Amino acid sequence: MKHAIARVADHPRNGPLRALLGLLLAAGISAATPACSQSRSDRAFLEWAIQIEIQQQDMGRIAERRAQLPAVRELGTYLLGRHRQAEARLRQTASRLGVALSSRLSATHLRVQNRFASIPSANFDKSFIRHEIGDYRYFIAHFNAAAASHDRSVQQYATNELASLRQDQTRILTKAH
Repeated sequence: MKHAIARVADHPRNGPLRALLGLLLAAGISAATPACSQSRSDRAFLEWAIQIEIQQQDMGRIAERRAQLPAVRELGTYLLGRHRQAEARLRQTASRLGVALSSRLSATHLRVQNRFASIPSANFDKSFIRHEIGDYRYFIAHFNAAAASHDRSVQQYATNELASLRQDQTRILTKAH
């Protein structure tokens, strides 16, 4: 890394850059600090993933309150706990990488919640399960992509969560039958 910086700094038009890099290196600051090393796609994935974790907790709460079948209420309780733990792991990963994550749900995800809060009780269970089946296909596709990240922390987080997401997907599919 230092050699690559030196090559850039040695370019004739980069005198000011050379001075700045010299100051940064003297101060012990390198270009590889966590906040600087994140690719846009990794940062976007982490920001997307926090929305998913928050939304799934909220969807679990809604299912606990609105589901007619005990199995769907239990699934809601499970999703709430599971995604609370996943959120904690995600926040640890993001913190290590210097990425600040929101604690608020996006407008898009709020609309989904509001829709489920207003579904007639007689239709809730079936609609909830159908929605979760689609969500988990979507989640798994995104986490698969993130598992190929060049950043080891993002790659490890995504890979570890994939196993849980697949188990969750199986659990949800069994409620559909």
